[in-house]
Amino acid sequence: MLRKTSVKKYWHWAGLALLSALIAVTALIAPSRVSQLELEREALVAQDRIQAQLVKDPNVVLEALTRPGFAPQLDQVFQQAGYAHRVLRFELYDARGRLTFTSGLASLPLDDSLVDVKTNPAQEGAVIGLYTSNVDGAPSHFAVLRLPLDFNHLTRGSLVVYLDQSDQANVLSGYFSLIAAVTLLLLGVGIATPVAFAWMRSQERRQAVEQVRYLESHDALTGLANRRAFAEGLAEAMSRTLREGTHIAVVCLDIDKFREINDATEHGGGDQVLREMGLRIKGTLRDRDLIARLGADEFAIALVDITNLGDVMAFMNRLVAALRDPFHVAGKDLLITTSVGIALAPADGDTAATVLRHATIALSRVKGDGGQRMCFFEESMDKALQRRRTVEHELRLALGREEFEVVYQPQYDLTSERQCGSEALIRWHHPVHGKIAPGHFISVAEETGLIVPIGEWVLRRACRDAATWPEGLTVAVNLSPAQFRDGDIAETVAEVLKETGLPPERLELEITENLLINDTEEVLGKLNRLRELGVAIAMDDFGTGYSSLSYLARFPFSKIKIDRQFIRNMTRDPAMRAIVKTIIALGKSLDVIITAEGVETPEQAEMLRKFGCPQVQGFLYGYPEGAEESAKPKGKPKDTAQSKVTPIRTRSSAA
Repeated sequence: MLRKTSVKKYWHWAGLALLSALIAVTALIAPSRVSQLELEREALVAQDRIQAQLVKDPNVVLEALTRPGFAPQLDQVFQQAGYAHRVLRFELYDARGRLTFTSGLASLPLDDSLVDVKTNPAQEGAVIGLYTSNVDGAPSHFAVLRLPLDFNHLTRGSLVVYLDQSDQANVLSGYFSLIAAVTLLLLGVGIATPVAFAWMRSQERRQAVEQVRYLESHDALTGLANRRAFAEGLAEAMSRTLREGTHIAVVCLDIDKFREINDATEHGGGDQVLREMGLRIKGTLRDRDLIARLGADEFAIALVDITNLGDVMAFMNRLVAALRDPFHVAGKDLLITTSVGIALAPADGDTAATVLRHATIALSRVKGDGGQRMCFFEESMDKALQRRRTVEHELRLALGREEFEVVYQPQYDLTSERQCGSEALIRWHHPVHGKIAPGHFISVAEETGLIVPIGEWVLRRACRDAATWPEGLTVAVNLSPAQFRDGDIAETVAEVLKETGLPPERLELEITENLLINDTEEVLGKLNRLRELGVAIAMDDFGTGYSSLSYLARFPFSKIKIDRQFIRNMTRDPAMRAIVKTIIALGKSLDVIITAEGVETPEQAEMLRKFGCPQVQGFLYGYPEGAEESAKPKGKPKDTAQSKVTPIRTRSSAA
């Protein structure tokens, strides 16, 4: 079976080798044979010419036969035939075969040097013989021509002529040697070329295979092991650990705010940070430890064969020292912080996959808490993650099951003391768990991207409901950053307005400062396209971000909503009161409507009225309610009794 496979695989090379051998043998043997045939042909031609000349002047031959003294006159025959200078000697025999005359060289080697004997087909009895000689002073090649002397049908004798063929042989030898050399050269080139190409292709193929194998186990950017290689190495270390009774610490490390770093450096600065980060981490490890880049800005380290927690803390101290120095990228010095999750084996799992997953869960907890610290895995983290995944799964089914509801919290105009609009809020009625607070599922929807279809559903439902309300009422809908990032939000809003028939001036879209932190120019472009549709744009939770004032200068918002934490504390905190008063004054100077959120007591409402706040929203003026109730305009609250009820904070944006 192996032999058949080899034959199928290499048959073309075997054929090429056989053909090359045949050509080489032919190139070496054929010139000698062709040269011999050419000398033979030349000897026959000479014999015919001499014979023809003898026939023209037979008297010379007859006189030479009868009177040997006239034999030298035969040189004239050779002269006239054109071979006088090449005749080495000639011998004349009578009819009885007796030698009557010999000229020229006394002897030539005729015993062992015979190459070939040939009968002349044009002359009966004429024979030629080809000879070679290695004797010094003798010709290297000569032919013996035996010519019968027949005149008037009578045999008078025979003439034997020794013809020098050395020059012809040398010419033919050089000519055919050149042909053989050229043939062998072409053969060599013809063989060497495909062989060279085949070798080059095999080298390229081998390098490509090695490159593929390398890429299968290494990260192309940092040169570190990838997730697959790390898992294999960790599994091997785990088996050794179980046999030897040692421990392993799996450390998952993530760069804090890496996207902002990448945007700030540009031109591959983020890649440079990742490469430098990998080198610094690798410099803190022992030879037997493992390191890999799992993806994006996440790295994994396995501290193998450790005996106690002190080994882990010693590594963390080395890591902190290595990452303390700034990263010099694109002419900038960047101080980079990291988040670290740690799981121990076999305490936190007896398989490589389990320990790595638990380290990742610990890292997620750190990232969720703001980062810049380390955290060891705890069993409760896994349970929390399982619950989160359950929410994600149920959330994916909720839209199709129509488990969501939109309710509306009224907004009041303090000047007219009448309702001017409502904010759309989403509620989830789970068939098993009942009402689920938005705080339990909105963050999951944002992280998984489900907020995009959910937000679009809320927008469409709110616009459809508001289209049935009195003309003076507006509807406010929250938008998520994901809705701006994924797809064309302006096109979606235009489509919904056309479908529902709601006038654009009655729609208010609320965004938070988080939307403007990244990709500011692109986001501002999309906001401008929304403004061109005629809808109002409100900045929600104003005052809680870092650059709210700068955003007000770059984009003309229609409304600013003061965050509820300022309203809640302004009656007892002078600093908060001053902030609220300043924001209201800022809105007046910018000709922007100000809405105070979270108004729950008459005292808060009265203070806002004195400050000149035009609009308010909160439990003092009503709890979220269905679309039909929101369609009924409301006036001033009847009394302040409901303000004494401790409100349950159920507000959450639809996006």
